[in-house]
Amino acid sequence: MDKVNVIVNPFSARGKTEKRWVLIKDVIKSYYREFKYIFTEKPKQATEIVRQNLQDGFDLIIGVGGDGTLNEIANGFFKNHASEAINQDAALGMIPSGTGSDFVRYMKVPCDFRQSVALIKHSRKRKIDVGKIIFGGEATPPRTQYFVNVADFGLGAEVVKRLADCNPQKRGAMTYYRGLLATLFNYRSKKITIEIDGGRAMEGRYVIGAVANGRIFGGGMVIAPEAQPDDGLLDLVLVDDMGVLEIIGNTPRLYTGTIARNPKVKIIKAKRVRVYSDDEVNIEYDGEGGERLPAEFQVVERAINFKQ
Repeated sequence: MDKVNVIVNPFSARGKTEKRWVLIKDVIKSYYREFKYIFTEKPKQATEIVRQNLQDGFDLIIGVGGDGTLNEIANGFFKNHASEAINQDAALGMIPSGTGSDFVRYMKVPCDFRQSVALIKHSRKRKIDVGKIIFGGEATPPRTQYFVNVADFGLGAEVVKRLADCNPQKRGAMTYYRGLLATLFNYRSKKITIEIDGGRAMEGRYVIGAVANGRIFGGGMVIAPEAQPDDGLLDLVLVDDMGVLEIIGNTPRLYTGTIARNPKVKIIKAKRVRVYSDDEVNIEYDGEGGERLPAEFQVVERAINFKQ
């Protein structure tokens, strides 16, 4: 019998999750006779809750929220610098209730609460990879962060930085798109050096570099149309220098999944990607920002049991 804890982000979905909880709770009761739940009150709290849950013997963690909630819960499956989950048998399930929920959308988790809870109850565990970011250069102590969906450096991270002070109740796909347009007019491509799987360094000037485990980010943009979250690889997507109008003209390709048809877009599959720059280049992961290059991105294979 599963020992279940439900972690609810009441601020997700522009604050609607708190109002939805009564209904969601009743649905969970119909499938799980016993479970505990907790509302998060501050950023990163879910990570510490999950770590303690797993040490206390919980073997199913259910998140109620969006991509940020999923990221925090997934990070809790690991100790700070370890690449092995605290409990190899524990599983993670998501009840989508966020403005984006890009990863669970790609994983075909139903938006309907009844259907998503039924899926968690009756589906098998699917071992998925996660991405691991090691921040810091030789002169600074390393810091570790995991991501489930997509991390990127350059333009995408600048958009996330611009939206950091945006009222959570006003966020959504259109907010991200408007933030993208506003960022473009002051943004310049960055000169970046990249090492892939320990090979020879390559240099270029890029609008954005995305390191993808999932396919979709930014509220529906298909940045990595061939990414698979269980193939043991990350998809490095590099977009060469473009002008503002060229970027805007190619935006529809992101929503149709055809961005790779542009000759200025390169997609490289890799296990380890080291990125650094003399420019100031921000990083975001699963919609969370606040870090900068240099960084190393690694795949942690078959790291988490995802209920799908």
